Amino acid sequence: MSEMLANFSAIGTVVVQTGESHWEWISLVFVAMMVLAFALARLKRWVIQLMSQGKYEKALQMNGLLSKIPGYGPSLAGPILFSAGRYPEARAAVKPLAFDETGKPRLTSMELYTYTLALTNEGLKAEAQELLDAAVRVPQATGSFHVALATCLLDQRKEPERARELMEQAMTNWPESVSTLLQQADHSKRLARYAWTLAACGRRKEAEAKLEEAFATAAPLSDTDRAGVQYFAGETWRTLGEWRKARAALDEVLVLSPTGSAATGAQNALVKLRQEAQA
Repeated sequence: MSEMLANFSAIGTVVVQTGESHWEWISLVFVAMMVLAFALARLKRWVIQLMSQGKYEKALQMNGLLSKIPGYGPSLAGPILFSAGRYPEARAAVKPLAFDETGKPRLTSMELYTYTLALTNEGLKAEAQELLDAAVRVPQATGSFHVALATCLLDQRKEPERARELMEQAMTNWPESVSTLLQQADHSKRLARYAWTLAACGRRKEAEAKLEEAFATAAPLSDTDRAGVQYFAGETWRTLGEWRKARAALDEVLVLSPTGSAATGAQNALVKLRQEAQA
């Protein structure tokens, strides 16, 4: 694919040098480049769709074939591996892009975002929180780091009010578009996370209302994405002390997505739920 781009560029150079059919050839090259860009964008959406459907190996295979094209390779492999629940591999994939040559974190990079998510899900929450605390102190283009820090705090059962404030900042300062299913999936999960923070703050009715909103928006999503919503619902019910509802939600995660990060999280949460119920 990179060779095709080079060829298009070479054609343009030759045309300019010879002057033959100058504008016609420039128009042709421009149209060809636009078509290629459109095709690459559609191809990337397809790879992401494979990931959201739980077809992780196929997504990784396609990403590998396109790895020399910007936007593919380690940058995309990290999220795919994370979604598959392969956290050490996800961290290894994105680490060279998440940190600079001196080891300093690139605090606005999506690779660092993926890296911190993997740390949190591996149980390395203190290390993840340190990086996320640094990231939310610098200007960001999206609210992703704020949401990740809120989740990290909730996982540690600490600073619930701060977690709520972080979620509200993310939802207010970076309102999400829901024009695609991928964006809608992110929005639904964000609503469910917000419900979890409300539950942690003792605001039961608001938490329940926000869960209902999350479920309503998640209806058209893939099983894998709905599993993510159910996982955060399970954590919300668990925080509210509703053991049966929590178990039902977490069991539903395993039905919708037997493998991947949501399944791993649900299995861990079920172990904690049993321990808490017996205490």
